[in-house]
Amino acid sequence: MNRLWFLMLCFVFGVISVLTPSQAAEEFSGLKVPEGFRATLYADDDLAHDIYSMTIDSLGRVVVSGPGYVRILIDADQDGVAESYQQFADGPKTGAQGMYFLGRDLLCTGDAGLIRYRDQNADDRADGKPDVFLQTKTGGEHNTHSIQKGPDGWWYLLLGNTAGINEKYITRKTSPVKKPYAGTLMRLSPDLTQGEVIADGFRNAYDFSFSPNGDVFTYDSDGERDISLPWYRPTRVFHVLPGSNAGWRSRSWKRPDLFFDMPPVIAAFHRGSPTGVASYQHRQFPTAYQGALFVADWTFGRVHAIPLEDYDSTYSSEPREFITGIGQFGFAPTDLDVGSDGSLYVSVGGRGTRGSVFRIEYTGPVEAQKPDLKAPSFSPKENDSTETLQTLTDCLSAPQPLSSWSRQAWLPQVKSLEPADFFRATLDRTRPVAQRIRAIEIVTEVLGGFPDRIAEQLILEKSKRVRARLAWSLGYQSQSETLAELLNALLKDESPLVARFALQAFLQQGDQIDQTTCLSGLQKTLGASQRYVRQSAARAAATLNAEDFKTLSSRVSADEGAAQISLAYASILKQEGVIPLAVRTGISVFEGDYQTDLRLDALRLIQLGLGDMGPPTKMSAVFDGYANSVDLTEFERHLDPIRIRLMEAFPSSHEILDYELARVLSMLTPYNPKLLDRILAKITKDSDPVSDLHYLIVAARIPSDRSREQSKKIASALVHIDAKLLQLKLPQDTNWDDRFNPHFPDDFPRFGT
Repeated sequence: MNRLWFLMLCFVFGVISVLTPSQAAEEFSGLKVPEGFRATLYADDDLAHDIYSMTIDSLGRVVVSGPGYVRILIDADQDGVAESYQQFADGPKTGAQGMYFLGRDLLCTGDAGLIRYRDQNADDRADGKPDVFLQTKTGGEHNTHSIQKGPDGWWYLLLGNTAGINEKYITRKTSPVKKPYAGTLMRLSPDLTQGEVIADGFRNAYDFSFSPNGDVFTYDSDGERDISLPWYRPTRVFHVLPGSNAGWRSRSWKRPDLFFDMPPVIAAFHRGSPTGVASYQHRQFPTAYQGALFVADWTFGRVHAIPLEDYDSTYSSEPREFITGIGQFGFAPTDLDVGSDGSLYVSVGGRGTRGSVFRIEYTGPVEAQKPDLKAPSFSPKENDSTETLQTLTDCLSAPQPLSSWSRQAWLPQVKSLEPADFFRATLDRTRPVAQRIRAIEIVTEVLGGFPDRIAEQLILEKSKRVRARLAWSLGYQSQSETLAELLNALLKDESPLVARFALQAFLQQGDQIDQTTCLSGLQKTLGASQRYVRQSAARAAATLNAEDFKTLSSRVSADEGAAQISLAYASILKQEGVIPLAVRTGISVFEGDYQTDLRLDALRLIQLGLGDMGPPTKMSAVFDGYANSVDLTEFERHLDPIRIRLMEAFPSSHEILDYELARVLSMLTPYNPKLLDRILAKITKDSDPVSDLHYLIVAARIPSDRSREQSKKIASALVHIDAKLLQLKLPQDTNWDDRFNPHFPDDFPRFGT
């Protein structure tokens, strides 16, 4: 037996858990890692210069790509240091910015778009020119990026805001996004013949990963030249919800996180250039890092760890710095991946710079580690052999199950077992929840879904994570007599996590199910206390036919403010342009006796009902976030009563409400000198300069003549903004990323920015 295969099998079946490198892999002094961890140099620039992306192949080997090459790094003596490489392909010419091995074949992004290199004779060398599956823009730093296989067996493809993805790329009518804008996350069928857009509105997210719950996370870049301007948004880690838009509309308008139609932001890191993202689902690292996200920042040379905690149907986190460069060492991470030994591998490179791969391993106390999940804590069933139970347990506890190397190990095990083995595993309450979830995922991807009798039992499970994964699985169910009834029950589930995944499944099924049966469940989710359940409910309601939507609307009473906003948002999603009903609903809730966060949602609803902000506008870009994207001329006679009511409400008793109410007023352009006085009163000697800019832009949208005092106030505010910025030490744009690469022209694509 080949030695490498022997080592892999030993690892999978628990004979050995970690390959310990010899002293040949010396600790690397140029990186700072947490206590108990050790950084070593796995490969240097002589093996791979200017690395764009990295992956671990189906045999557990590190593979890297840069301009014109894909290389397998070889560590023949297993000492933790690669001493040579095998050239897998003399391409892509552009370099691959995303790679995934399916067996011996490589799917990657580059040259013509999404391409595949075949290696049918298994000689670690591509057989010839690649096949092209999807033509997209590549090569630029805002074009086509990461490719991965999801827990559903579908392909997921991440693209930047200049990749040019539009509705022509959508071939499935149930696509959560119908008219994609800016950066997108696509989902392609297992045979790569059908496509849809899961989410859009990213600036230039480079990589993404799936959490143990099956949720998608990505790390999007900021608009660095807009620093300290009202529309600046930092680098952010998004929890990507189906149908969501991450808010990038133009250089001068990025929606703030507080808008109710924005996806959850799990972490933010101010300036930076996001690159690699990895979810750690192995057993080498301590418990605190298991299930955590790792995200890389190319510009500032750092990797953050982001532990995920369930919160409000999504997640919360307290990020921690995990890797940083020391002294003059230039640490520019481009990608992250978890190896079969549980180590975190980090590649560096980009823009013609030094290429290297580092290996981060845990060497601390064994007692800090998570117990081995492969040790069965369940009772064998009467007809199960010991061998069958062990194979099933090994399969369900495989680490990093979505990786190429892990799939190569557990997929043959699935084929050696019976579907009934996995059905029983999902119902076995003595098994760890993580194993039961993996059983649900395998049944969904490989075995065609659940019989109704199994699904009906799973819906009664105590574990919310098991019920949530069942809800997700039902989105892929094609033959079921009780599917609509099951989804309706899950929509009513007390767990917001379960309800959110049930809404995701409802959205994915579309009109393939009897949606009328699910109306009572939808009604409950429309008014849920969790924002992201309501957001998903609105997207689901928007897929209803006219009769069902009318029925659903009639069931929501006028005093249910949250549900009314959700319904109005669904109306906006069902059609484009100005939606008077949404404006009326927003005003009613804003003026009602509701908490501040719901009144803030009402203001956002008014903005959406007025056609929303953002390009195209026939004015300076500074107004992208303050002027309508559609012409309101034909509605002019209806606007004055709205203007009067909202002007009388300004200022309110809450600063955050005033901030967005002022934006609504700027969209309505009321001719009112007294309102202008109240807007300018927000600018004082102690007010925040970024807030000052916001109110000055709003003031510019009020077309009334300026009095002498008003003109003096505006001039004084403008003069003092710079002094305030300096006093508060707030950064200002200095064409900042050219400081790091002064020889690049202004139009050169910047890595990850």
